[in-house]
Amino acid sequence: MTQAHPDSPDDTPASANPPPHRGWRPLRWLAAGALALLLALAAFAGWVTASGQGFAWAWRTAAELSHGRLGVGAVRGTLWQGFELQRLRWQDPAQRLEVERLRLDWQPSALWRGTLHLTRLELGHVRLTSLAAAAPAAPPQLPASLALPLTVELDRFALASLTLLPGDVRLYDVAGAYRYQGGRHQVQLARLNSPWGGGGAALTLADARPFALSGTLSARGTLEQVAIKADLALAGSLADLQARGTVAGRGLLAEVSGRFDPFAASALNRFRRLDVRVGGVNPQALQPSWPKARLNFAVYAEPAAGATVAGGLSLINSEAGALSAGQLPLAFLAGEFRVRGQRLTLNALQAQLAGGGRVALNGTLDAQALALTARLQDVALRALHASAPDQTVGGTLTLDGTPAKPTLSAALQSRQLALEARLAREPGAAQALRLERLQLTAGGGRLALSGRVELQQARRFELSGALEKADPARFLKGAPVGDLNARLTARGQLAAPLAATLRLQFAPSRLSGAPLTGRAELDLQPGRLKRLDADLRLADNRLQAAGAYGAAGDRLKLLIDAPNLRLLGPGFTGRIGGQLDLAGTPKLPLLSANLKAERLALPGGVGVEALTLAGELQADTASPFRVQLAAQQLRLGEFGASTLRLNAVGQRNRHRIELDGRLTLKQRPYALALRANGGLAAGSTQWQGTLQTLQLAGQPGLTLLAPASLSVGPQRLELGAARLAMLGGQVELQQLRRDASGLLNTRGRAAGLRLAELAPLLALPVQQTLVVSGDWALSGRGVPQGQLNLQRVGGDVWLPGSNGRPLALELGTSRVGLRLDANRAQLELQLQSRYLNASGNGALPLAGGIDGRTPLAASLRLEVPALKALAGLAGPGLELGGQLAANVTLSGPLAAPLAYGRLDGKGLLFADRKTGLRLAEGVLEARLDGRRLLLDRLRFASGEGEALASGALDLKDRGPDATVRLSLKRFSVFDRPNRRLVVSGDSDILFVDNKLTLTGRLRADQGRVELPKQGTPQLSDDVHVVGREAPPPSALATLPVTVRLDLDLGERFRFTGQGLDVELSGVVHVSAAPGEAPAARGQVRVVKGRYKAYGQDLDIEYGTITFTGSLDNPALNVRAKRRLSPVGAGVEVGGSVAAPSVRLIADEALSERDKLSWLVLGRASVGGSDDASLAAAAGALLAGTINDRIGLFDDLGLVNQQGKTLADGTVSPAEQVVTVGRQLTRTLYLGYEYGIASASQALKMSYQLSKGWSLVLRAGTTASLETRYTLRFD
Repeated sequence: MTQAHPDSPDDTPASANPPPHRGWRPLRWLAAGALALLLALAAFAGWVTASGQGFAWAWRTAAELSHGRLGVGAVRGTLWQGFELQRLRWQDPAQRLEVERLRLDWQPSALWRGTLHLTRLELGHVRLTSLAAAAPAAPPQLPASLALPLTVELDRFALASLTLLPGDVRLYDVAGAYRYQGGRHQVQLARLNSPWGGGGAALTLADARPFALSGTLSARGTLEQVAIKADLALAGSLADLQARGTVAGRGLLAEVSGRFDPFAASALNRFRRLDVRVGGVNPQALQPSWPKARLNFAVYAEPAAGATVAGGLSLINSEAGALSAGQLPLAFLAGEFRVRGQRLTLNALQAQLAGGGRVALNGTLDAQALALTARLQDVALRALHASAPDQTVGGTLTLDGTPAKPTLSAALQSRQLALEARLAREPGAAQALRLERLQLTAGGGRLALSGRVELQQARRFELSGALEKADPARFLKGAPVGDLNARLTARGQLAAPLAATLRLQFAPSRLSGAPLTGRAELDLQPGRLKRLDADLRLADNRLQAAGAYGAAGDRLKLLIDAPNLRLLGPGFTGRIGGQLDLAGTPKLPLLSANLKAERLALPGGVGVEALTLAGELQADTASPFRVQLAAQQLRLGEFGASTLRLNAVGQRNRHRIELDGRLTLKQRPYALALRANGGLAAGSTQWQGTLQTLQLAGQPGLTLLAPASLSVGPQRLELGAARLAMLGGQVELQQLRRDASGLLNTRGRAAGLRLAELAPLLALPVQQTLVVSGDWALSGRGVPQGQLNLQRVGGDVWLPGSNGRPLALELGTSRVGLRLDANRAQLELQLQSRYLNASGNGALPLAGGIDGRTPLAASLRLEVPALKALAGLAGPGLELGGQLAANVTLSGPLAAPLAYGRLDGKGLLFADRKTGLRLAEGVLEARLDGRRLLLDRLRFASGEGEALASGALDLKDRGPDATVRLSLKRFSVFDRPNRRLVVSGDSDILFVDNKLTLTGRLRADQGRVELPKQGTPQLSDDVHVVGREAPPPSALATLPVTVRLDLDLGERFRFTGQGLDVELSGVVHVSAAPGEAPAARGQVRVVKGRYKAYGQDLDIEYGTITFTGSLDNPALNVRAKRRLSPVGAGVEVGGSVAAPSVRLIADEALSERDKLSWLVLGRASVGGSDDASLAAAAGALLAGTINDRIGLFDDLGLVNQQGKTLADGTVSPAEQVVTVGRQLTRTLYLGYEYGIASASQALKMSYQLSKGWSLVLRAGTTASLETRYTLRFD
């Protein structure tokens, strides 16, 4: 060891750089390893939660570690960004949960502020199946707390459907939200649908005892096509729940209220007070498997002394009937009950059954003992079930024992039958039922049975019985009369594989009056008939069987000779005889058979006029093979064959099969021809060969175009590549195979199939000539997997047109695609036509099969690019325009899907050329909400105004119900040269049960109605011209309409027609009811106007039309005078439209002759020319009437022109002058005059300066200018 020199410049103290401590190095390595491990774990956790591959790996690993309990299909997304799981499944011994799809989106950053924020949780079709009976649960306990560690927000929750099995409870399209904050759970259920309807709920629940609860539940739906409404209010707490609700609908009313303790130890004590009243309910409408009834019932319960709840119930069924008819045989039920602890006591519960029978029920039920007695009186068995004996029974039914080991005893009797029975349940794993005694006596006959059957495991059974002098006709409806004496013993197991030992021995008996003797012994073992020995004889009818079958060396021989089958009872006729020798094993049977039947008829519509069957099959491959069948007039339900012949001849391994027949199916004739060559392989029952010919002639028919290989047997059914001609096209079958396990594989394609040839079997509501092609590839057991595609290649569909002629849809590209996998079926649709374009897709879950309640999930897009193309469907004279588009999602049960989405329209146009109604620039905004169409906005422009409509349309099976609010603002209803109406106002339109109700108030802002001249006569409505089609009735003609409408004519309503040219004002209330004539009340007055009568324009001084009931017969009060008449000549009209009264009036006292002359001629009748004046007046009256009808002239007729003083002082004589003229204005008249005697003619112009002063200008044979002033005095 050396030491440094102290004076050396490099010397440093030893403490400045001490040597490293070797004890820290392992700790450093441990810390570095731990840090690396933490980093690796963090990286792994990040990979699992933040990457799609890692997240999917985590789910697959969890499924593998669950030992088959957890299953998951496709996994998409990550934990932090949201994820979606497909085909999620969980199964344990008690239940199986299947979720088609689960989608979760959330905001992880919200965790920093103590909130679990889920933005979306969506579940597809969910199916929950209970696999085993639930073990008895302990009494429910009120939880200590419902608090959560975090604030929870779920913005949107959605569930496509929920199916609970085996109860088959189904819910559809559930949507809602959830929030937990401030010590309260809040649930908002926006939508929940079921087979009966939909509803919603809002619930609030505290998280601490006693868990205060409040909320409401509402439901809307239909029962038996009747709309119902239900509301339920909840209050109180979980320990003291209070409920009150109502259910209302047409013919249905229910009210329920009560207080409940859901956590009471006994179910009987979980209600503290209950009051239920229901009227008009049908149980079958709630659950299709329940019987039909019409129930009115009431139940009440309330606390009584000593911790007892006392109550009563009553029930009336107005539609009681037999169970065989699907009805409930209970007509009346009433009684009282008491609940104390776990004991239920029934006091004198009285029931009346269909057919008048009565039942009295008394006793107690509790957890330790059962003591219940029912006394029956005058119960008609046939009224309970149509197949029951026609007997009226009475007696006693008793239920005693304990709930774990109950015993049911019966002692019933009628005038002809008596029954004594005792049935008990044996506790244990097998859960057996023991029939200790059953004795049925009828007359002098007796049937006695006893036995035992296990309800689980192998389901072993034992049965012994005896018949003594028993008459089947007394026990079974339709059975033959007899006197049977026999003993029976049987034992075995009902669970697969089936096994049984049977012994039957007849003592001397009679049936249908003929002697019956014999015996039968059977020993059936799994897979083998070990022994069969039977010899039964009924008069000349004989059946014998002896031997065994199923093992090598076994042989069974059957012999039947029955010349008189009528002895077996009603429905049996004819004769049958033959024998069968059967040997070998089921895998290699050997047989020889001969059978012959004549005029054979069996119950169920089975019969044949003549039938012969002969067959022989031996074991050697070269042994003879023969099967011959011939039948005439064969009947099997809707199937029949006038002749049917089968001939198979050859050797076992090589033979030829020929099948020919003339068949009928659903009363349609067919001809069948089949030829095949093949054989059975050595040691096998699988037939293999070639199908040479297959032809089915008929509508529809098919023909095999080329031979195809065929294999038929217990191992498989397989048809090789085959080409078939059918429906006008061809089907190429590439593969068809089904094996013994039920696995099906099929693949092929079709081309040019004409669907019209299916008309005999498939009737469509429209005319069509569609030609389709397609392909398929399917495989699987039960519901197959694969795909099926179908597309239109030609043809079209015709809809009924408005003129009775079919209207072609002019289809374009149209196809349907079906995809099937293990869990669901997916459908794709595309349709193009001249009128409509549609595309969509949908899915159905396949678990459990498909029926009307299978949940559907689908989307559909519809477009009507040009409504103008639909004018041919709307009718003549109508013009349509605009575009419509709809985006719809479908959910709910397949038989009654729910629709959600939007319906929009733009540029809508509706015009009626007949009325001048034109609705343009239309905009439609509507929503589909389940079974309702919500009309948010429908706007049309017309003239300077608009029409706005909003409302709702309920889409029901029995027909739609609608409520619409209509608002009009200066809306132009009509706009034609002779008809214009502009209105404003509001009205409500209600359409319920095919009844239309119209209420509201409308005001005419501007109106002009001009009726056409009555130029030609018209036939009345009751005249029918032979050979001429009657016009179709309007759809509104037979529609029940209720009207309550106020019509205000406003200040600018002008009416022209029937000689009137007036301005009207006033308000009329119009009302109408179905089956009654319309009525009106109110008054319309004439503001100003003219009335054309007798060829003259009369000024209306005043006028009113008063409605006091009938719409077509108002009261009249009108006064009109001739213009500028010196005497004020005119008419006054009173009475009613049906019976008007008209009288001539004048301001001065004049005779009726002068009034008429002043009204028609404008002057008084003069002296001796009265007759001429009246003739002139009559001519003017006729001319005026014609003019009023056809509107040609205002003046046509004879005018008596007075003499006048000429320039030379002479006076010209008076003469008759023909005048033709027209009143151009109120004061200006232009006419033409022609003298009859002098043949003078002139053009006359007259201008009325005032009432007495006028200016007259004539130009013609003579020209003159006159001024006249008339002064009248007495």
